[in-house]
Amino acid sequence: MSVTQIQQYDRPSSVDAAWQLLQQGDGAAQLLGGGTDLVVRCPPEVTALVDLSDAGLRYVESTTDGGLRLGAMSTFTDLLEHPAVVTHTTGVLGEMLAQVGSVLHRNSATIGGHVVRSRLSDVLPVLLALDVTLLLYDGTERELGIGEYLDGGLGPHVVVEIRIPPRVEGSAAAFTRFARTAFDHALVNGCCRVDVRDGVITAARVVVGESSAVGRRVPPVEEVLVGASLTPETIDTAVAATRRAVDLHGDWIASAEYRQHLAGVVTERCLRTVAERLPGGGA
Repeated sequence: MSVTQIQQYDRPSSVDAAWQLLQQGDGAAQLLGGGTDLVVRCPPEVTALVDLSDAGLRYVESTTDGGLRLGAMSTFTDLLEHPAVVTHTTGVLGEMLAQVGSVLHRNSATIGGHVVRSRLSDVLPVLLALDVTLLLYDGTERELGIGEYLDGGLGPHVVVEIRIPPRVEGSAAAFTRFARTAFDHALVNGCCRVDVRDGVITAARVVVGESSAVGRRVPPVEEVLVGASLTPETIDTAVAATRRAVDLHGDWIASAEYRQHLAGVVTERCLRTVAERLPGGGA
């Protein structure tokens, strides 16, 4: 971002005030969260920043049914320091957040900012696997599932809150990533969650992403899992299904073939960890 291109800076005290400023900007106004992405990737047409720091969106609250409400301006450090966040669904949120960038990055980066930018994210695969919903504001409040949100096509809006449903009894999840160094964007990342009753998988979420994509669920792999027990044989079948179902790109960092291979490894490692985390150690 060039400092010279920014001609106006506002720090509203409410979500509605931020929305009004966004509307007045006529496409030239950009919401500002932690700023970790915007400072290096600010569109050239942006001349006004609307800072959400004072809009009351930095909070973490547990709901009465065991779910979580994360204010969009909550930083990754805020989340990592909250016991209910790092222990939710066998600790998958804390497991993922501890691997995102550096400590300094986590001190600034916000959960809402990562949702809105919809790219280069270790966060979104986990949110997809947990079936979170988003509270949006575009003049009125409305709730939208994370998958539908990532499909795009929305007009201007403010992400107010990330809502994580309560953990299902007999549910476990795991996250893993592959990168050249701890601070690099992932070559491939992924998250798996399974719900088990009486030794049988009743629901599954398998999400695979790569460096330029946000991650997407892989329904053919989920179909392999549902109705089966989480045995080594089932995991092997799921790994093979992953490599057939995902279509990852190649670039100067890693070939498409290598990423396809890693996608299978991500699924395998996640599911093996999930099996260990299930009550009784899985099947």
